This record gives sequence, C-alpha cells and structure tokens, in this order.
Amino acid sequence: MTSNAPSKMVTLEIWKGPDAELRVGGLRLVACRREIETIDGGVTLYVRDDPSEGEPRDLLRIDLFRKRPHYHAPAEKQEETRIEAGDGKNLEWGVDAITTRAAELLAEGGYASVGDQLDSGALAGAGPAIRKLLDELGDPNERSTFDVPAALFEGSRKA
Repeated sequence: MTSNAPSKMVTLEIWKGPDAELRVGGLRLVACRREIETIDGGVTLYVRDDPSEGEPRDLLRIDLFRKRPHYHAPAEKQEETRIEAGDGKNLEWGVDAITTRAAELLAEGGYASVGDQLDSGALAGAGPAIRKLLDELGDPNERSTFDVPAALFEGSRKA
C-alpha cells in the first residue's frame, strides 16, 4: 500500500564559495565549492550553454562530492545519477566527462542539439584548464538553507 502522506523534510545548511568560470568549446563552465553541513561537499560544476544572444541555460549540474558524487541531467532534475569514480577520483571524473563525453551527457539531459554544436576538439584539449579551474576554487563563504526529503540523508545526520 502506497501512502500519499508527504515525506518528512529536513533543512540543511549549505555553504557556497565564489563562482569561477571557463568558456570552452561552446560551453560555459561555472564551478564553486559547496559544503553541506558536515554531511558532504566538494566541487559543483554547472554546465551551461554559451549563446551569442540571450541568457545562458543550466544544462547539467555535476556535484563532485566526496561521499555522494552525482550529476543531474538536466540540471533542474531532482533525481541524481550516481558517479562511480573511485576514491579521490571525483574531479578526474568531472574533467573526463566534459572533455570526452559532454555531448553524451547533454543528450541524456535532453539537450542533444546543444551537444551537436560543441567544438569537440576544443573540449578535448581543455583538460588542464578545467582542472586548474576546479583546483583554484575559493573556500565557501556564503550561507544558505535548503529543504530536502529526510530519507535522502538518512544515517548521515540526525533529522
């Protein structure tokens, strides 16, 4: 029997660092450090289009967190796709994803037309610049809160 009762929500404190940006291959990569209380944290990489006119759109969000690395395709999708990168390899996974599989990830998120227009050569050669972007991010200094289903962090914190 399925219950229609709302799931219990918890409020998490999130600390975010300043954004850093890199434009390459038709994409705008915006990265920051985020810490979610003492539960998890690490680098968040927003993959945006880089239109000649109009505002950029968030296409993908890649959370290269220490304990629960995952991505969202499309960016606004609440469900997570787990990243199986191996211990300490999350940033390498992120760099590889952008330099070798950006079009595939964009298609997964419903943005195949954007992926078809990417400069794959520029992306393939951008690994060192992307890694530098991620390595030089500033420490979190901005506090916000966010309500999430308690089940998402069951066992990670006392709700």
